[in-house]
Amino acid sequence: MARTPTITQAQILEAARAVFLEQGFNATTVDVAKRAGISSASIFKHFPTKEALFFASMSDTSRDRLWTNALEADIGQGDPRSDLLKIALQTAAYTEVMLPRMMLAWSVRQPGEIVMPPDVESDFAALTAYLAREMALGRIARGDPTIPALTLFHTVVGFVMSQTLQSTAVHLDTSRFLEDFVNLLWRGLDPNE
Repeated sequence: MARTPTITQAQILEAARAVFLEQGFNATTVDVAKRAGISSASIFKHFPTKEALFFASMSDTSRDRLWTNALEADIGQGDPRSDLLKIALQTAAYTEVMLPRMMLAWSVRQPGEIVMPPDVESDFAALTAYLAREMALGRIARGDPTIPALTLFHTVVGFVMSQTLQSTAVHLDTSRFLEDFVNLLWRGLDPNE
């Protein structure tokens, strides 16, 4: 395999992620280097240990975070139910990508070490703030915005986990499930009810 003259940290992480997801934590830095087309020594210029490389590759994501920025612009505009469906779909897509990484990272973590997907807290805060502002405008029924935010996130993540971990049980269409779920959630948030 030809050597790549220069390689970015992001390219090393991409190769490491693929190798670790295929082979588990027992994969070696030699395996990662081979996938990236570089020497093992090049990896250690970026990461001091295999463990550091592993955890960086399992948590790194180039996730498009535009929906949190769009929420601010959507306040008082358009249809809040459509916004919630968009958020649910994007949360599901993110969870589908991150779940295998998180499961693998949890399997090798040290006792007491917390492994969290990146930016979950900021996503939750953005959704809660959006709901609070829409409630203040009367476009969503008034109440504690934390409750629908938690309901949405936990339902979406739980659904993706159940679909991912099921061996042969019923698989549901994600888009259809989330649309039905948001419609049910909206019944409690509709200011006209």
